Amino acid sequence: MNWIKNKILSFVEKAKDKFNKTRPSKEDQDKSLWINCPGCKQMQLKEDLRKKFNICKCNFHFDLDPKIKFEHLLFDNGDWESISCPSWSNPDPLEFTVNGKKFIDKYKNYQKKTGQESALLIGHGKIGGLKAVAVGYNFSFGGAAFSQRENEHFLAGAQFALENKVDVFVSIYQSGGKNVQGNLHSLKSMSTVQMAHTMLKRKNIVNIGILESKITGGTFVDAFGNQFLFAIKNSTDNLFSGKRVSASVRSSDSAQMPEDYGTSSFLKRSGMCDGIIDSRLDMKEKIITLTKVLLKKAQAQVRNESNVEVDLQAS
Repeated sequence: MNWIKNKILSFVEKAKDKFNKTRPSKEDQDKSLWINCPGCKQMQLKEDLRKKFNICKCNFHFDLDPKIKFEHLLFDNGDWESISCPSWSNPDPLEFTVNGKKFIDKYKNYQKKTGQESALLIGHGKIGGLKAVAVGYNFSFGGAAFSQRENEHFLAGAQFALENKVDVFVSIYQSGGKNVQGNLHSLKSMSTVQMAHTMLKRKNIVNIGILESKITGGTFVDAFGNQFLFAIKNSTDNLFSGKRVSASVRSSDSAQMPEDYGTSSFLKRSGMCDGIIDSRLDMKEKIITLTKVLLKKAQAQVRNESNVEVDLQAS
C-alpha cells in the first residue's frame, strides 16, 4: 500500500507547488489596486479604504500607519510633535546573524521603509484640549517587534509625560511581541514597561491602552499595565499565544478553546479589557470623555482632602 501513499503525497506536493507559483507575491499584492477583506471576504479598492482610514464597510480594520492616526484621528487639528528615540539605544546588542544576514541590516531597512526611528511612533500634543502623549505601534516595522531600542523609546515617552505632567498617556497596540533577536535584552522590557505604567499612575496621569488586531506575546502582557484597556470591535489575534499552543497547556484534554478566543468579544467577556470601541474613528472621543471624568474626580478628591485637613487644624 506504500505506492498509494506515495502517489497521494506526490499529488499533494505538486498541488502545493502549482499553488505557490500561481499565488501573487507580496510585492504584487502591495502593487495591486485591490485587497481582499478577511472580514466580509469581498475585494475592496485600496483607494476607497484609505479614504475611510482603512476601515471596511463590514468594520474590519486593516493596518493603519500610526502617523495617520496621530494627524487625523487623535491630536487636535493634527498638531503634534514627535518624541525622539534615544540615540544610544541599540536594537541589536547581540549582533545577531542568520545565514550570513545581519539583523541590524534588516532593522535599518525597516527604518527606511517606514521613516521611523523605531517600531514605535511617539508624539505629544493636545487631545480635546488635554495635554497628551501617544504611542503608536507600526506593524509594518517588522511586526512592531519590541527590541531594546523600542524599550528605550517607550521609556523616553513615559519620561516626557512625567516631566511635563500631561493629562493622559495613550498606547495604541499592534505588535508581534518581543524581538527574539534581542533575547533577554528584549524580554527585560516587560518589567521596565510595567514600571513606567506604575509611575504614570502614581502621578495621576490617566493611562489608556487601545488594542487593535495582532497583539501577541510579551507586548500583549505589557498592555495590562494600563489603567484602562479597550479593544477595537471585531479585533482578532489579541492573545499571548495561539489557540493550538494555549489548548496544549489546558488542564483537561477534553477542554475546547472558545471559538472567539483572542477576539475583542472574548477579552471583554473574560474581564481582560474594560470595554469595546466600535471603530478607531471613536478612539478620540472615548479618550477625552474618560480622561475628563477621571480628572474631575481627582480634583474633587484633592479638595475634599484639603477641607478635611483644614477642619482638623481648626479643631
